[in-house]
Amino acid sequence: EEETPLPRCWSTKDKYNYIGLSQSNLRVHYKGHGKTHKDASSVRATHPIPASCGLYYFEVKIISKGRDGYMGVGLSAQGVNMNRLPGWDKHSYGYHGDDGHSFCSSGTGQAYGPTFTTGDVIGCGINLIDGSCFYTKNGHHLGIAFQDLPSGLYPTVGLQTPGEVIDANFGQEPFKFDIEGEMRELRRKTQG
Repeated sequence: EEETPLPRCWSTKDKYNYIGLSQSNLRVHYKGHGKTHKDASSVRATHPIPASCGLYYFEVKIISKGRDGYMGVGLSAQGVNMNRLPGWDKHSYGYHGDDGHSFCSSGTGQAYGPTFTTGDVIGCGINLIDGSCFYTKNGHHLGIAFQDLPSGLYPTVGLQTPGEVIDANFGQEPFKFDIEGEMRELRRKTQG
């Protein structure tokens, strides 16, 4: 059977103009003016998360929070406007660093987790079996952020102020969070 391609890096095409990519398209930096929310910019991974995954997980390291740390980490469907942070629009979901809120297809966030800044590692996991999404910070599970997510979502990050830089880990390096343990637990529950 053909192998389903996994997200391995950020897309050089599926991004807004203020996003710069480097280091094999794993590093994302903001190169706009960052004056208002109209300067927000996102980038999607090269491939959507395959439904066959069961559980999919990726991490980003905040290399620099830049001026304000208006950074979002999450998931979005193909075609969602990239001149926005993840979570602000329909079929877009994000966890934001400046306030720790989760955004589920809405410009209004919900209190969810801690804020995050330079040096933090933020993980995003999606359970393709029940459509739930969770985040981690520096290896700690923060709980379920979203439920009933559609399939075919792409890993997405958004930045909004000068100097913001993040590095993505799509599994090319060990994760901070014990995702293997999480998978074992999931299998136990599913088979239980």
